[in-house]
Amino acid sequence: MKRSTRRLLTTTLVGSAGFLLGSYLTFQGSTMNWRKDSRKQRDLNFDNNDPWVLEKQWFQVQKREPRQITTADGLTLRAILIRQPQATTKVAILAHGYHHSWEQMAPYAKLFYDFGYNILVPDARGHGDSDGHTIGFGWLDRKDYVQWAQLMTQEFGSSATLVLFGISMGAATVMAASGEAALPATVKAVIEDSGFSSVVKEVSYRARSRYNIPTYPFIPLMALFAKQQAGYSYYQGNILKQVLHSQTPTLFIHGGQDDYVPPKAFHDLYNAATMRKMAYFVPQANHIEAYMFNRARYEAVLREFLGKLNLL
Repeated sequence: MKRSTRRLLTTTLVGSAGFLLGSYLTFQGSTMNWRKDSRKQRDLNFDNNDPWVLEKQWFQVQKREPRQITTADGLTLRAILIRQPQATTKVAILAHGYHHSWEQMAPYAKLFYDFGYNILVPDARGHGDSDGHTIGFGWLDRKDYVQWAQLMTQEFGSSATLVLFGISMGAATVMAASGEAALPATVKAVIEDSGFSSVVKEVSYRARSRYNIPTYPFIPLMALFAKQQAGYSYYQGNILKQVLHSQTPTLFIHGGQDDYVPPKAFHDLYNAATMRKMAYFVPQANHIEAYMFNRARYEAVLREFLGKLNLL
């Protein structure tokens, strides 16, 4: 073999090994959550300068009832239930974001509590107190939230009123759940704030924007690792397709300055949706900042949406 051929072969092999290793490490960093305890603690830590300090203080002192489900793949997922002082069958099921925990949802828990809802706040699979270390990006989680809705229907009855609400990855979760045939009819509305339309598009965008990683060949390789080790391929996670299957009234919320989930996802989702729908787009807001940007307006929009559905 000529020396030049050996050099080319060596360079090719080293380059291929580098692509494989880089893709595997990026997959591990994006899809496997090995620091979920410390990340949950981060959500617990706040001071008086926190813009949500009052809501977080309220959340910490509420009486909590533990709830759990066992998923089809054998994970025990855990949640807390906060009841209204007066009995009601209205329940808001909240879904937190990527690398967070139920503590992240304190502002929204207070909001729905003030609307008169009982509050169920799960830790997603691979997050917080729930089992697992694999992040579902809303795709694996969609069936988990169908189970949570089924559990609340069993507990509060077939005449219960359930609302699914999520932010970021949690928004993708509740949208994906809304397209599942097994979702109980007790789910009367979905509210998503800053959700993405596709797992592979979101992973690709984050890899490019945060780490300057090109889509090819890294994303296909990462998707292959996800299929082998996490049980799903990023390409399967088509949130938009789930929305097309949904007939549950949905409120779509997004910020125009979102640098985490591109606003294009909002427009794609809203324009494609065929159910009864409503949009709240805040041009000046970044990722999941629409509520903080204008609290009064955000609350008014949710009241308007729920009011039109007779859910208040």
